[in-house]
Formats: sequence, structure tokens, C-alpha cells
Amino acid sequence: MRRLLRTSLALLAALAAPVPLRGQAPAIDTLAIRAHTRYLADDRLEGRGTGSRGERLAALYIADQLARLGIPGAAPDGGYFQPVPLREATIDHDATRVVVSRGGRDAAFESGRHFVVDIGGAGAYRDFSGDALFAGTAGLAHDALADFGSLEGRVVVVLGTLGAEAQTLVPDWIRRGAEGVILLIPDAERFRLVERSRGDTRLFVDAPVDDPVWQADLPVLIAGPELAAAILAGAPLAPDALDGSRPFHALDLGRRIAATIRTSVRDVTAANVAAMIPGRDPARRDEVVAFTAHYDHLGIGAPGPDGDSIYNGFSDNAAGTAMLLAIAEALRDAPPARSVLFLFFTGEEKGLLGSSYYASAPLVSLERTAAVINLDAGAPPAPPTSWRLAGGSASTLGDLAARVAAENGWTARPSDASPNSDHWPFLSRGVPAVFLIPGQDWEGMGKEEREALHLRWDRYHQPGDEWAPDFPFQGLRRYAELALRIGIAAADADERPRMLTPVGR
Repeated sequence: MRRLLRTSLALLAALAAPVPLRGQAPAIDTLAIRAHTRYLADDRLEGRGTGSRGERLAALYIADQLARLGIPGAAPDGGYFQPVPLREATIDHDATRVVVSRGGRDAAFESGRHFVVDIGGAGAYRDFSGDALFAGTAGLAHDALADFGSLEGRVVVVLGTLGAEAQTLVPDWIRRGAEGVILLIPDAERFRLVERSRGDTRLFVDAPVDDPVWQADLPVLIAGPELAAAILAGAPLAPDALDGSRPFHALDLGRRIAATIRTSVRDVTAANVAAMIPGRDPARRDEVVAFTAHYDHLGIGAPGPDGDSIYNGFSDNAAGTAMLLAIAEALRDAPPARSVLFLFFTGEEKGLLGSSYYASAPLVSLERTAAVINLDAGAPPAPPTSWRLAGGSASTLGDLAARVAAENGWTARPSDASPNSDHWPFLSRGVPAVFLIPGQDWEGMGKEEREALHLRWDRYHQPGDEWAPDFPFQGLRRYAELALRIGIAAADADERPRMLTPVGR
């Protein structure tokens, strides 16, 4: 490990001075991104599972790189680490099961095979039982249940995941006394992806974080094809009741669901990493523009076809971490008017744990946080010319980011937010934030070339998502360039970005 670290540091020290880009933005060092991802995605970090030895090594590496650059830590003690109080619940699959009772007959289903226990808060890992009440899709569920007062003695059944709707649905269901929730995923491949992503453990923040999407104190199960079929079998559903295309009235499915959930719980050591470059304008340096990326991944899991069980997470999200370090290096000697905060979060893969905790206990108050720019969309293998600005439609930051892209000859489209990455805890608390997502238009490439590159390099949440010496890093340079330029524009603007519409609350 020490030899690997020395090799990476030596490569970084030997890099040539970058050539300035158009305009005033400093250049992004592609070789630095290459070196950072090489270290962070190495097998010896064992996939950087949240709270693992490999993740702690990654955190130390990030802090060492920030110190090498001379960028001070943002923690209260002047250091780089914000401890995050986590606990880990390990699912006992042998003792965790679901029984569906209908017409005097019981059918039992196994954890890890027919369903998975979803992520939740401390109160989510408990037994529950009740009569199954089908509420349609998440988008229809609120209206579907409007005529029901109390939900005591009921298990709410929803087709598909809740997404951003959980922000309003889950608190309402808890208030009305729902016993539990089951989400139906009838597609086998999609269910297996969820199963691989969740693994055998569930982490939760041992502190109040006010996050009903990922940390709700309500048990939620995700049902695969066989359990989903058993829950819906014989139900008097209209032919289009499952496509979410029309208003829907909740339906009593005429069966009872009983879930037994057994876990063992332990404390977990984990931390966010934070650093800050002070702004050059004394009148505005108390405000910050934050760049965010998570540095954890899935750790060691189910082996792939070749027997590899280390989920290295090169594109998700060693790439985002490396881009943040490269942006920090680019801004070190050319700070904008407002200060720039760099936040490397733990536990994103386990439910936005680090960012949710940070938003509830920020190192810089959210009132002083002018904008958040999140990098977590993989590693494009060619320079994108189009982008999606997730969450950008909720604030003027989206328009600012679209203008910056247009000034560089690229297109960027603001879109609605989803609770799928670390921008969400900020947006849901009223802080303008965008999640930069590369589009499907790549410089100088047609559809066939693009599809060939996707086939070669896209290994999302698979052991094959590894660093490779022949990976084309120009796409990550473009990704970091756009983020850098948006950050500078937001930090230098006379007026802060402002929210246009509330998100999730």
C-alpha cells in the first residue's frame, strides 16, 4: 500500500504545468485525474465499502492530497475529517422472511432471494404485519390513499420505487400509522441490480437527520418478481392499473402480509472529508460554493462471471473524487470571490448517509452556502457536448450552469431533482444545487462509436468497473472543466443563486 501511494504521489509531483483554457478558468490536469483514480480504484482499497479499511485509506489519501496542495481542512479543529455517526445492521437472511396469507393459505418468501430489506433509519429494521393495500405507483399513491384516514393495520404496497415522492409520502404514512411498505419490482434484472447494490448490510445515521427518503423510521421491503406476483395474484385490478397512466383508488388486496426482520447491529467508523479555499473578496468570502462527490463504493460483494468480487468503483465514484481534487488544484492559486468548499462524502451508496448528516450538521451553515455542484455520474469515455443538470430546474443555478455550458459551445438542460445522489439533501433544504450528468452527445462521435465505447467501458455497479491504463480520460477532463467553470461563475456572481420551487417538502 505504501509503495502504491508513493508511486501515485511521484506521478503527481512530476506532472507538467497545465495549459490555460479559454477565458479566465484555470486548466484541469488530466494526468492528476488519472493518478488519483489509479490509487482510489486499486484492489488494495477493496472497493471502498462504507466504514471499511479501504474507505479509511481513501479518506487518508484525499486528506493527504489536499494537504500536499496546501488547501486547509474545513473541520472545526482545522483538520479534514467530519466524523459521521453510523451504525450497521447486518441482515440475518435465514431468520428474515415474508409470509403472504390468502384464503387460508400461507406462502413464505426468503430474504435475499425473493425480497430485500430496504435502507432506512434506526426504526426501520423491525417486524410488521397488516392487510395489503395497493396504492398504485408512487406518483399516484397520495391521491389513491386520500380517502383512507388511518392506515393502522395496513401494509402499503406500491409498484416501483418511491423516488422523490418519498419526501412527502413516507412522513404522511408514518403519521397515519402504516405498519410497513412493500415496493414491487417485477423485473428480474432490475431486482437483482437492487439486491447487489444493497448487499447484506444496512447503514444508518445514529443522529436525527430529517431524511424520510433514505432514513425513515418505517420498514420498507423491495419485492422481486415471485413475491410481487404473490402479492398481486388474483387482485381485481383494471388492465391499466399498473402503468401509472390514470388516477387510481387504493385497493384492498384481500391478503395479509407478515414480515419478520432480524439483524445484528454494530457501530461503524466513517467520516466526510472537507477542505476550503478562502475567497478573494472580503465582502463575500463568508459565503461558499460547494463541490461535492462521494468517495465510497460497494466494497466486496457477489463475484462476477470471472470470480472477481471487488467492486472497485472507478467510474462510481473514484472519478468524481479525482475531479474534485483536480478542481481544488486548479483553484488553489486563483480563488474566486466567494470561498470554495470541497466535500467528499462517505456512505452515498448506502443511502446518502454522509451528505444527509452534513446537511443536518454543516461545517458551513446552509444559509451561507450559495450553491452546490455535485459530481457522481460516472466516467464518460469521450468529451460530452451535452449535459443534464439534475435539480437545476428548482433554482437559478440551473440557468447559470446552462449559460456557462453554452459559452463553451455545449448544451445543458436543467431538469427536476431526484434523491439519487448527494445534491439531494441540500436541495431538499432549500440550497440551490445541480448534479452534472453527461449527455449522449460526444465530441466528434456518431451513434455507433458511442455505443461501442459504452459497451467497452460501462460497468456500473459491477466488479469490472476498474481503472485501466487505456481508458480515455478526455471525457473526465471535460466533465471537470464544466463543473469548474460553473463553480467560478456562481462564486463570482454579484447575486447568489436562488430557489425557484421547493423540492420534496
